[in-house]
Amino acid sequence: MKLSFRITDRLLRAVHTDLDRPHAFAGERVGFVICGVGALRRNGLGLYAASYQPVADEDYVPDYRAAAMLGPGAFRKILQRVYNEPAAVFHVHRHDHSGEPSPSGIDESESRRFVPDFWKVCPQYPHGTLILSLDSIAGWVWLPDRRRILPFKRCSVIGQRVQIFSGEPR
Repeated sequence: MKLSFRITDRLLRAVHTDLDRPHAFAGERVGFVICGVGALRRNGLGLYAASYQPVADEDYVPDYRAAAMLGPGAFRKILQRVYNEPAAVFHVHRHDHSGEPSPSGIDESESRRFVPDFWKVCPQYPHGTLILSLDSIAGWVWLPDRRRILPFKRCSVIGQRVQIFSGEPR
């Protein structure tokens, strides 16, 4: 199955701006990208970033096993949002380097724990994770009917200039 992710350069800049903000104790910021979903020709799925929901300062918890650990309030807020307005939701954070980002061990283990919770309120949509770098994007999608993780084959930034990042399974 071909999976594609698209985001406007304006929304991507807003996400980066939020992720740049320092936090009192967390080593990085995180947030959620809300996406629409559409079918692509020939058995494909397109996810289209529509908005961004930052995590509030008070929703981080001091747990130094990871650069940022979220408390239940962060998840309660995003779950309430997609319950009220069904959509695909993607947890997003950034690795501060250039080139294609890839998940760390903690990225993989934590996302396997929380992504399935999105199906409790929005079971018909795919959900997943996005990792930004300073100049690239990579993402992984959990499909509701398969419950398995697939990478985006293509991530596109749409603006005056279109940027395309191809992802292959690792």
